[in-house]
Amino acid sequence: MARATRSHRQGRFESASLLYEHALATSQAFPPGDSRTVQTLSQRAELRLRRGQYEAAERDYRAVIAAERSSSRKNAARLADALNNLAVFYLDLERIAEAETLLVEAIEIRTALYGADHPYVAVLLQNLGDAERRAGNDPVSEQLLVRALSIYARSGRDFWREASIAQNNLALLLGATGREHESETVHLDAIRLSIKAGGERNTDPGVFTRDLATLYTHQGRFEEADDLYRRSISILRDGLGESSHQLSKTYRAYSTMLSAAGRSREAAEYRRRADATGF
Repeated sequence: MARATRSHRQGRFESASLLYEHALATSQAFPPGDSRTVQTLSQRAELRLRRGQYEAAERDYRAVIAAERSSSRKNAARLADALNNLAVFYLDLERIAEAETLLVEAIEIRTALYGADHPYVAVLLQNLGDAERRAGNDPVSEQLLVRALSIYARSGRDFWREASIAQNNLALLLGATGREHESETVHLDAIRLSIKAGGERNTDPGVFTRDLATLYTHQGRFEEADDLYRRSISILRDGLGESSHQLSKTYRAYSTMLSAAGRSREAAEYRRRADATGF
């Protein structure tokens, strides 16, 4: 496991994959629900997600949840983590109802463990807020996101990344409900905070920059949007690879902007790139 983790962090994904397989084969001798098996499955799921192996990643996430539920020494914190990880995966794939069910259970668990105003609970509130936004439940979404941000405001720099994600989700909601000036301001705040949290080339600024570019596209600010889309593509390609779901979403959004700007040939090329990822 230690060797696999090192390879994973160093970007040597094929080596990491083989080592995780070997670790899991070894773990068959352990009792059901052993924490080492669960940890290895969780890490392999992250690797598979990174490599675009979405069905395999889902199987691992589900195996982790099943193992935590069946363990004689059930770890509630780990179960909540596993539920959240699978929920975030479902959100990326727009499987909203499934994500909501998992998040509600995870919130109940973490609230019982840590209290309602703990930042670990805020993480789940913001994810549920994102799910509600995608489901069209705007007032509920805004309430959840504002509540999460109020908790993060008291939680310090350890939760800057999570706060930036909540800000970006709130910005998307503001834009969708016609408050575009507020949306732009909050998007910019999210990008700045995400850079403070993880540097300019971590993938969060790439996602947030794309979302701001989409707002500019709706406003007809094509030149500004073009610059932001190109920046987003560069960050996401470097950080996640050509087969990632987030990069595919960016290609499609950029194609929409190019079509609106009358650049049909370029738009077709970015649609082709998005289609080639399988999403």
